[in-house]
Amino acid sequence: MRGWLVEEKGSAQFVSDLREPSLGSGEMIVQVEAAAANYADRLLIDGKHQIRPRRPFVAGLEIAGTVVESDIADHPVGALVTGLVEPGSGGWAERCRCTLDGVMAVPSDLDPVEVVAINLNAQTVWIGLHHRAQVKPGEIVVVHAAAGGVGTMAVQLAVAAGARVFATCSAAKMAVPRKLGAEVVVDNRSDDWHSVLAEAAPNGVDVVIDPVGGEVFERSLKLLGFEGRLVSVGFTSGVIPSMAANYALVKNLSLMGVFWEPYAQHRRDIVERAAKEIFDLHRAGGLDACVTVVDHMENALRRVDDVAAGHTTGKTVLVWGDRRL
Repeated sequence: MRGWLVEEKGSAQFVSDLREPSLGSGEMIVQVEAAAANYADRLLIDGKHQIRPRRPFVAGLEIAGTVVESDIADHPVGALVTGLVEPGSGGWAERCRCTLDGVMAVPSDLDPVEVVAINLNAQTVWIGLHHRAQVKPGEIVVVHAAAGGVGTMAVQLAVAAGARVFATCSAAKMAVPRKLGAEVVVDNRSDDWHSVLAEAAPNGVDVVIDPVGGEVFERSLKLLGFEGRLVSVGFTSGVIPSMAANYALVKNLSLMGVFWEPYAQHRRDIVERAAKEIFDLHRAGGLDACVTVVDHMENALRRVDDVAAGHTTGKTVLVWGDRRL
């Protein structure tokens, strides 16, 4: 079996002699048809992910594929599933072992490439906007890193919710969120991006979706108006920020975190509702998968390095066939 093996911190090798995954109780074996190249994959390889599997392990966290063996009645052989594999279990391999907590079934007529591009990013954003922040039509939502995988989903889902969307991203990528419906788009590498957004929303913004952390988080706190909500979904800057409690008190602010995996384990009802709504919206033409790169799995390491360096927009997807955009 082919896939990417991590034997030393910081490096991975594409090999053809991986051990086949074995089926356990309450598990399934999935033939991987599409896998994501995410920033988290680079962290996993580098030993910087919050979960650190014992080496050697197989890289890759997010997949879509077909069940080929199953011990789960609701996920029979032939079902299309998508979600997260246990870190180290091998999303960047031809087959991987999955559990019920990590993946969910999706309609078999969907394209696995688009499924893996949409599912976790859009679910994370949907949970942040609707379940946590309770966004309302007409509210102002700021989306940071708005040309990335999470950001493109956030812009579209906020627009679909009837919100006014302000977006930040690098100057070279500003056309992406603008095309998706963002009303105001600013260069997040300029010194005055915070001032531009503050001028556009003199009474403050209502919701911030932040996958960046660091200084972006800190400046975003100052943008929030009364009862503003900051939804933290990651720290691609590498800097984990903090918020002084007195600042939250003065403005009646809320800081909310959204991490998909605990919802899949503890609130399956929310995850299933999110999935249904995002794929219904996708079918209706209201949610573009924003897949900008489709490449062979053999090029996974180069592609994930591009993602980690911020050279990409939308989602980068890896496949085992010869499919290209």
